[in-house]
Amino acid sequence: MHVIIGGCGRVGAAVADQMATEGHDVVLLDTREEAFYRLGTGFNGETLVGDITDKDVLHRARIEMADAFVAVTALDNANLMSVQIAKELFDVPHTVARLFNPEREDSYRKMRVHYVSGTRLVAKAILNEVRAGAFPQHITFRESDVEVLEMRVHEGGAGRTVDDLEAVGEVRVAAIQRDFDVRLPSGDEQLRAGDVVVAACRRSAFDALHDLVAHPFDDED
Repeated sequence: MHVIIGGCGRVGAAVADQMATEGHDVVLLDTREEAFYRLGTGFNGETLVGDITDKDVLHRARIEMADAFVAVTALDNANLMSVQIAKELFDVPHTVARLFNPEREDSYRKMRVHYVSGTRLVAKAILNEVRAGAFPQHITFRESDVEVLEMRVHEGGAGRTVDDLEAVGEVRVAAIQRDFDVRLPSGDEQLRAGDVVVAACRRSAFDALHDLVAHPFDDED
């Protein structure tokens, strides 16, 4: 994957180091040259000095080729604006922003912006967001492969039921969000394209769930 990361603070450096170690093509942006000193000595990606909301800077980072865009500066406004630019102007398939102010969570959700709260294990959560085949996480459990996550239903998943999802095995659906309505579903409730399903499941069920409701990086976000 070609991954662009905006912000080389502690989280941005950790994500960049890990993604580069995994063999991805990483470009890391920051407004300060000295911020790149946080990177590990083995970092083999590219660094660029510039504003992550500047389209010229994003062109230099080859955003037209990007598979994922991560915004983890210390400024919520910059993070939000840059992921909107990445999605709407450059059609980057997968974006995630760091969010510091919890009062803005509803706004981020209404704008369908994937985000990771500053109160969570941020680097780990962001890595999960940008890796192919992963779902956005709500909760992970230490020493367990059970996770509480969310899945956005694509067109091919419309008409499936909650029972269909749970029939995969190791899956329990907790709630469904449809537009601004959130409810506890019955087993025979049919899903619609765009629904967000919150469920607890084992990682071993991810592939089957993707086949049913959501493909990697296919979000409308």
